[in-house]
Amino acid sequence: MSGNLPGGRIEAALQLSGGAQNRAVLESWQRCEERFGLAHDTLRRPEVISESQTRQLRDRNGRLYHHAHDLVRTLYRKIDASGYAVFLTDNSGVILDSVAAQSLLPSFRTNGLLPGAVWSEEREGTNGIGTCIVEGRAITIHKDEHFLAQHSVLTCTAAPVFDPDGKVCSVLDVSAVREDIKRPDCLRVRGMVADYADALERILFFDERAGDVILHLHPDARHVGSTRDAMISIAPDGTISGATSTARRILAAANNSTDISQMFEMDVENLVAKLASPDGQGASATPLNIAGGGVLFGSVTIPERMRRRYVGRSTPTARKAPSLPARPVADIPDKDAALRRIFEIGTRLHAKDINVLMSGETGSGKEYLARHIHEATLGKSKAFVAINCAALPEGLIENELFGHAGGAFTGAARDGFGGRIREANGGTLFLDEIGDMPLAAQGRLLRVLESRTVEPLGSTKSVPVDFRLICASNVDLNRAVAEGKFREDLLYRIKGARLAVPPLRERSDLADLIGRLLAVLSDDYVQCEDDVLALLIAHGWPGNVRELINVLQYAAVFAEDGVIERHHLPDDFHAAPTDEETPTPRQTMARAEADALRQLLEDQQWHISNTAKALGIGRNTLYRRMARLGIERR
Repeated sequence: MSGNLPGGRIEAALQLSGGAQNRAVLESWQRCEERFGLAHDTLRRPEVISESQTRQLRDRNGRLYHHAHDLVRTLYRKIDASGYAVFLTDNSGVILDSVAAQSLLPSFRTNGLLPGAVWSEEREGTNGIGTCIVEGRAITIHKDEHFLAQHSVLTCTAAPVFDPDGKVCSVLDVSAVREDIKRPDCLRVRGMVADYADALERILFFDERAGDVILHLHPDARHVGSTRDAMISIAPDGTISGATSTARRILAAANNSTDISQMFEMDVENLVAKLASPDGQGASATPLNIAGGGVLFGSVTIPERMRRRYVGRSTPTARKAPSLPARPVADIPDKDAALRRIFEIGTRLHAKDINVLMSGETGSGKEYLARHIHEATLGKSKAFVAINCAALPEGLIENELFGHAGGAFTGAARDGFGGRIREANGGTLFLDEIGDMPLAAQGRLLRVLESRTVEPLGSTKSVPVDFRLICASNVDLNRAVAEGKFREDLLYRIKGARLAVPPLRERSDLADLIGRLLAVLSDDYVQCEDDVLALLIAHGWPGNVRELINVLQYAAVFAEDGVIERHHLPDDFHAAPTDEETPTPRQTMARAEADALRQLLEDQQWHISNTAKALGIGRNTLYRRMARLGIERR
């Protein structure tokens, strides 16, 4: 690299979390200098196209802009740390849409982050948007990692959105102009941005390939039909007409097959006949042998115009419904008594077709429990369709749930789309974060639950459906009803039984769970040192199981000898404020909680059993709470 880059800036680029990130930034710096002729100390005004040109770009990217509009705003609401803004760009890095706090708009505009601004690498050097387009993967460009020194106040985390042909068609970016953001702070943000970019990719894929058979694939039958599966669109002649980014990795492993017969050694008609259920919904997961070796589980979504062609071709005996047991026939590996009780109660209720409503913090395992309850009653062969109501744009959730007739709205698929409720026919529909469902969609869902029929948007024909319902929410739905945000009649319909899922910090089997997760997350045997295990058990885990998985994934990478030690944990895991720092609201609440618990222990003369009884909790829970708050037993 040329000498006009000061050594300090090169060192800053090298102080990164991982070789891939290191390589991406350094290669971007080389492009900036050698190909684009940029200098790190160049001061330049942002390039912003006119409002009329921006409108033309939005029109040209009509489907993208339409589908992403509400999603961008939902993502902004989910980024709970202050000072962030969310941006949507086209495939060349021009910002099409943005949302930020009104008070911060001048700061973002001063730094060139506004609709119409061009953020390609060629124009602005190494940056979240432009480098994400080049790399084709989620990336964070943190402060001095920007090539142009004038952008060193920015922290930008971006993820690409791919079209069905595998090309980057857009970028979702979350940026901040804040001095206090450290690189580890960006891990959670990057995960969220990547998830929302993936959701947008799936929405665009369904819209643009709705006229083709869509094949859903996953190595685990439980994830077929969920947001984790890979999707391949198949033209009538059997050629692969499109694939999601996850599916492209599968295609690459299958010698970059371009025809379905090359991949599965059967033509499209035989493949669909193998996967389609007798009603043509294609909801069940079926094992498929891949040419060259390996097995994947698959199901199909069949366009309305093609459904008659395949109905009845599959073998009815292969789809015989299992008998419904009065007691669970499956089990969960978890040892926490509260969690196991929820599983047993939920399984018995689900077997009797009684709706279940789960409450609990985000990431506490509500979908995990719902899936195991489904499998214990209906079996793995029946469809489990999971929908996160908060992750879908308000304007698209009705289309996603109820489907639409051909030509129902501008940009709608010509042949229509059946909707996720119909995909759940014969199985289980899991609606996560149902409290975020718009009121209009709540009314339509209530009619479906009462009539057991679904009417696609733009259609007057009702289609019978038979599914079992599990809902989940991390908000108080009673309060939402009082505030006019949730229908009272729908609440009474979905809460045949309400089950409260405990947060991770209150579980009694945390040590066992950590061991099981490490066995799954690492190819080699990895365990925690005793003091690290104590730290993990005492941690508050506001992000619950999701946060625990992130921490363990990070630590397992650096535990080269198979033992996780303190210095292997993320930097922000043990971060504590200095005397000069202002404590965060969470730290203030923790101190208040510790003071109150210490006072209660004093009142009970440090008698653990009496104190636990006064709090209405078990002795083990009290010990964990004391450890988390740093209270030593006297």
